[in-house]
Amino acid sequence: MSVNRRDFLQLVGKAWIATPFFAGTWGCAPAVTRADPKTGLSLNCVAGDTTSDRALIWVRAEAASRVSIHYGTDPSLGRYVATEPVAVQSASDNTAHVEIERLKPATRYYYRAAVVGKKPGAIARFVTAPAVNDDAPVRFCFSGDSRESYQPFTIMDAIRLQQPDFFLHLGDTIYADRGGAARRLPDFWEKYRANRQDAPTQRLFSETAVYVVWDDHEVADNYMPGHPLAPVGRRAFFDYWPVRRHAQEPDRIYRSFRWGRAMELFILDTRQYRNPKEGSILGSEQKRWLFEKLGASTARFKIIATPVPLYGGGRDRWDGYPLDRLELLDWVTRNHISGLICISADLHYAAVSRVPRTNGVKEITVGPIAAPMNVLANGNANRFEFFSNETFNYGMITIDPKASRAHAQVEILDQDNRVMYKTRIASET
Repeated sequence: MSVNRRDFLQLVGKAWIATPFFAGTWGCAPAVTRADPKTGLSLNCVAGDTTSDRALIWVRAEAASRVSIHYGTDPSLGRYVATEPVAVQSASDNTAHVEIERLKPATRYYYRAAVVGKKPGAIARFVTAPAVNDDAPVRFCFSGDSRESYQPFTIMDAIRLQQPDFFLHLGDTIYADRGGAARRLPDFWEKYRANRQDAPTQRLFSETAVYVVWDDHEVADNYMPGHPLAPVGRRAFFDYWPVRRHAQEPDRIYRSFRWGRAMELFILDTRQYRNPKEGSILGSEQKRWLFEKLGASTARFKIIATPVPLYGGGRDRWDGYPLDRLELLDWVTRNHISGLICISADLHYAAVSRVPRTNGVKEITVGPIAAPMNVLANGNANRFEFFSNETFNYGMITIDPKASRAHAQVEILDQDNRVMYKTRIASET
């Protein structure tokens, strides 16, 4: 396949600049992100793992400080509830996670962090999920793959203009193994600080909540369980994202979230439970959890979010674990799971694929947010309904359960919010 000069430079040139060998000359400056002396805060807060009645707030502040979250429905926070102050942890790079609870469903909340003895920080906002039987519409955006050397991540501003109920980051939230490879926990923290201080990212995260999952570049390219840096990368991931820890399984990342009657979101971890000898990308416990949750869900649409795609080639994706993929698709068919949509990233191109062995299930693959485009790929495979590897992109799904025939509107948009692809998927329930 021929590659023009612009694409060659985009694929090879920037990747070459970002390699660890040249990090001393070409790498980005260290992300110091000192605390604001007036507020005692460094970096903006991030709300995540929102449900119908609670949210988790991530905050970073000056060392040894105590911080509380002010929150309420008044945009100016003239009246608010304040959480009990908690200490930021030096062992977690002076970050803290604060749970706010007893929230109302389908409600916009405003919040800010306040260090004890300092001026409160800027006001941000998020919306809670509708109650299980609420017919409220839902709109969310998703993408993956954000490499530090490609800042500013201008696509985050495009996403912000859509005013989504939440943003889902589908992995490769940092590139720990590029631009000076991370080897120690502080190195990983620095990678997160560098990406979090990106201005478009801060603007988006101040206006909506996030869900997030990891893939390989949070540790190392195509890493497998047992990699010596996996525990370090996982710890940094939890330190820097508002991901609620599971009481019995604190390292668990897979989880689900219900958004009214419209949808249920199933976020899979396709990285830390892999077992090539057993042909499993999910591991037995996660697979059992997924089947039970899918089978019990009464949502009109079930969204499976997998960091690596079901189809896309290569041993590092579901293609390398065909037994797990076959078991999942056969189970979905046998159990008549309706309204199923799969979303993924990782391939550095946008595509819509018809999933074999299903009754019309589609996989929506998007990205990158900002990283080299996969200019060597093409859209010749029969499974493709749409393919583009020319620009950064993201996906958006809008579901209105109150429509005469409930449907999910699926769109893929570029960094200038031009629609690249659009379709409607009808619910069977």
